[in-house]
This record gives sequence, structure tokens and C-alpha cells, in this order.
Amino acid sequence: MINKKLLITYIVLIIIIKTFALQIEKVSNNTYATFGKTGLPSKENGGFISNTYGVLTNEGWVVIDSLSSPTLAKQFIKQLKSIKNVPVKYLIITHYHLDHSFGMSAYKGAKIIAHKNLKRDIQNSNIEIYKEMLNKTFDNLFKNVKFLNIDIPIDKKISIKVGNLTFEIFPLPNAHTHTDILIYIPQTKELFAGDIIFYNRIPFIGDNHSNSKNWLKILKQIEKMKISKIYNGHNKPLDKKAIKFTYEYIYFLRSEISRLKDEDLFYDEIKEKLSSTEWKKYPMFKEFHNKNIYKIFNDLDFEF
Repeated sequence: MINKKLLITYIVLIIIIKTFALQIEKVSNNTYATFGKTGLPSKENGGFISNTYGVLTNEGWVVIDSLSSPTLAKQFIKQLKSIKNVPVKYLIITHYHLDHSFGMSAYKGAKIIAHKNLKRDIQNSNIEIYKEMLNKTFDNLFKNVKFLNIDIPIDKKISIKVGNLTFEIFPLPNAHTHTDILIYIPQTKELFAGDIIFYNRIPFIGDNHSNSKNWLKILKQIEKMKISKIYNGHNKPLDKKAIKFTYEYIYFLRSEISRLKDEDLFYDEIKEKLSSTEWKKYPMFKEFHNKNIYKIFNDLDFEF
């Protein structure tokens, strides 16, 4: 006779393994990726809500973003090494948000590159406060997360050569966050854009440090670059039409909120006016749109 409790346990384990098993894809001659699920962190998705990338050079791997936990990061490292068993030389973090930085402790031994503000936040324990806040929100999903020192904090453009490839790394002024960077490989014209560029998905502008005015300027600058592929934190590989998509959403919010403020409407009234916009059809509208309105509504009062 089948033991029902054992059978249920077995089925649950199968579901968990299937849910959290990362699938790696080759997206260019040198670049491999794992693509996260759409949504906010949960016990069901294990915090697997973003992308991570491994670039193979003839000296080892360069990884862009660490996923949201050491457990997920270790899975990705294992898959990279099954492709080629060489060291991870660098981890580059595009910004501080949990789904991009919380797996960093799995990369002990690699040199970590990030914006100087992320190093400052770790040293000042600001990111520990951020982690605790998220643990309260997401039922201790990140209780095992630990942070490492940033070996190479940047406040200006740097270039690092790793074997046959060059990585140009650009720190940005406040845009999506206060810790945004871009990574560009001139030999292949691949751009790793973090959460600066999206396509058919609503970007998050609600971070305390976001600056939508800067964000639009940065998108205009990126548009001038020679780019073969754009890799971001949440889409499959993109082309330049994604720059236009992101620009148009941010520009729409800024112009509409400014217009409605000039008509003396308050936040709740503007939120209602913009609740049935054409952007409603895109993923993450429900989660981010009102937060984006609130941030821009307040920021416009301090812009000159």
C-alpha cells in the first residue's frame, strides 16, 4: 500500500526542484544566460525573478548580476562550469536591488565590481537594513543572504581586459537607482543594461533614489551607441526598439503628471486619471505603475 504522506512529500519535492531548476541558454558566441520569472519575490518562485549572464573569455568567466540568493547563484555557477570548468574572474553588479545583488556571497574568490554607492551602502549597513525590510515583506525569503566587499567600486568609466574581451563599465547618475552601471563589450557590441532598458514590460521608477529626468537623458545617449544586443534584468535579449519603449513610457508619465499637476490635481486624482492608460496591458503594470506615478509626482516639484 502506498504511503500517502511519502507520496505527497515526493510530489512537493518534484515541484520545488522543477520550479527552482535554472535553465541556461547560449545567447551569443560568448554569452550565456538564465532568465527569471515575471513577478515579485515569493516562496513559490524562490526569488528567481531576474536574469543573470555569464560571459566566457579565454581567462575565465565574467558574470553580470548574481540573482537574489546564494542558492540560485550557486546553481548558475555550477551550470557555467559544466560548459567550461574555468574560474569566475569577475562578478559585475548592475545595481543594488535584491534580484541583482543578493546572491553575491556565492562569488567569494571572484573580484566584485559595482558602483561606489553600493560599496558605501554595504559599509554603512544600509543594505542590511534594506534586507531586513524585505525579509519582513517576503516572509524571511532572504534570511541567508550575506554581502561581500566590493573590490572595485567605480565612480567613473573603467575598462578591464579579461583574456580576449574588453569590458567597458559606466557608472550612471541616479536613474533607476543610485547604483546603476552599464557594461559594454566593444568587440561584440553587446550591452548589459541592468534595469535601465525594458521591452513590453513596465519599468520600476519608484526607488527612493530614482531620477526619471536623468533616465531619459541616459536612454538618448545609449541610442547613439553601436549595439548588437541588449541584455537587461528581466527580458530575453533585446534590440534598440526597447530603448524607444522605455523612453516613451517614462516620457508619457512625466508629461502627463506635469500636465495634470498644472491643472491642480492631487496624486490620487492623477492616479485615477492614468489608471486606464494603454500601458495597462503590459506585465508589472499593477505592481509598479502607481508607485512610478507617486515618485514622479513628488520629484517634479524639485526639478529645475
